[in-house]
Amino acid sequence: MKLARITKPLRSVQVRVMLAGDLNATLERYAQYYERVHGESVDTRSLIAEILRAFLDADREFQSWSRSGDKTQPRRSATQSSSNSTAKAQP
Repeated sequence: MKLARITKPLRSVQVRVMLAGDLNATLERYAQYYERVHGESVDTRSLIAEILRAFLDADREFQSWSRSGDKTQPRRSATQSSSNSTAKAQP
């Protein structure tokens, strides 16, 4: 059969998140920047979803891992594990 199996799209979910004041201010400035570039306003909640989508789409290591079928936890590089242990050691 030439037609691939039809899959149902994943349902949308609402996620509540608390943003630090400075991050929220930056997000609001980004919304102003978006309006200036594209000529139309955008809700900051819509921006969050698109920023997250763009981040995940641009993460090549994640894309590679996701396509590999290996759903175990990805191995961390030496620089990632040392920076994480340093961050945890600081008060």
